[in-house]
Amino acid sequence: MVTKKTLADGVSLTVLPSTQFKTTRIVLNFIAPLQAETITQRSLLASLLETNSQDYPTQADLAAKLSAMYGANFGISVSKRGNTHVFSVVMTVVNDKFLPGETAVLTEGLAFLKQVLWRPNVSVGHFDTATFDREKTNMAAYLASVYDNKQAYASLQLQQLYFENSSAQRLPSFGNVNDLEPITASSLYRYYQQMLAHDQVAITVLGDVDVSAVTTLLADLPLAVRTVTQPTVFYQQALLDTVAEQTEVQPTNQAKLNLAYQVPTYYYQPDYYALLLANGIFGGSPMSLLFTNVREKASLAYYASSAYDAFRGLITVQTGIDATNVTRVKEIIAAQLETLQAGEFSDELLAQTRATIKNQYITGLDSAGNLTTQALVRQLVPEAAVSTADFIAALDAVSKQQIVAAAQIIKLQAIYFLSSKGGDK
Repeated sequence: MVTKKTLADGVSLTVLPSTQFKTTRIVLNFIAPLQAETITQRSLLASLLETNSQDYPTQADLAAKLSAMYGANFGISVSKRGNTHVFSVVMTVVNDKFLPGETAVLTEGLAFLKQVLWRPNVSVGHFDTATFDREKTNMAAYLASVYDNKQAYASLQLQQLYFENSSAQRLPSFGNVNDLEPITASSLYRYYQQMLAHDQVAITVLGDVDVSAVTTLLADLPLAVRTVTQPTVFYQQALLDTVAEQTEVQPTNQAKLNLAYQVPTYYYQPDYYALLLANGIFGGSPMSLLFTNVREKASLAYYASSAYDAFRGLITVQTGIDATNVTRVKEIIAAQLETLQAGEFSDELLAQTRATIKNQYITGLDSAGNLTTQALVRQLVPEAAVSTADFIAALDAVSKQQIVAAAQIIKLQAIYFLSSKGGDK
């Protein structure tokens, strides 16, 4: 039975009891409103805090400590969830029940998290200079490398084109080089103190644990009372009057044609299940209209798929093509959407798509990472707290007519084309 507790104002704990795994997974999510001016700082912090601390002043020291805890895993990442930016600290340890003697790795692991997060490698109000300079340089190199990954670059450029009215949504979750440059070891440490003091904190523990014991251990973390906020999680962008288009010429072996569509339906709203199926039929599965007709039958794309962002009301299409085929590919993608909206897809395709989505959902139940991520989604969107049986029943209840109705609201808003030749523009 899932247990939810409030450790302090603005600090929640969710314990997911499970004997499915031989490990215990602890996730501390620091949740803040998505702001363009803080995204890069939070991303740099994630890299910096993974590296060392006062108690483990080198990466080798930190790695040795993890190894001593029977190969514990520790990592920090950042992600966007609609109008929120999530700073996730993850610790995975072997369950004490599978270790010899009176071993208490869970207790030791939580003590390690406390040391890393609340005793960072700082001196006189700033992060250790050598560590900061190294991680800032590494991050700059990583951000520059995105330019070389043309598929990722095209996706980010489409995002910039589509979210013309939101500087925060235009930025990737890991920030950008322009915002990285002015960050100093002192300014980053000041921001870190603000984050620890003011972010909403959602803690999830997954494993075969004693709830009372875990609660006691986590209550020892210095997470002070903070103002409780209920952010508007979903980002809603107004429909644009015209389709935004951009063509960019760069050296690339394979042209990228990416498209963005507004879909004002969000997690677990009334049409959510219908839109899941609509996206799966359009391009979200291996037997989809895009994959079958653009890639397989017409042989116009090296890959073609779609993805649904239920936090931002967005469907994106990604393709890799020969630049000379760009006009034809645009036409055939538009034709697949028209086919979907007209309901001219087979019952067999609908059945296959429904089965695929069910299988993906059920498969996710075998992943500790997916289960703790879903716990976060349910924290942000209470309506998402549905059982597996309810999810499958809701998916089965969606009619073809409902899918067609959901597809009618899919509106093309942006087209980004990356090529070494420029295509037809």
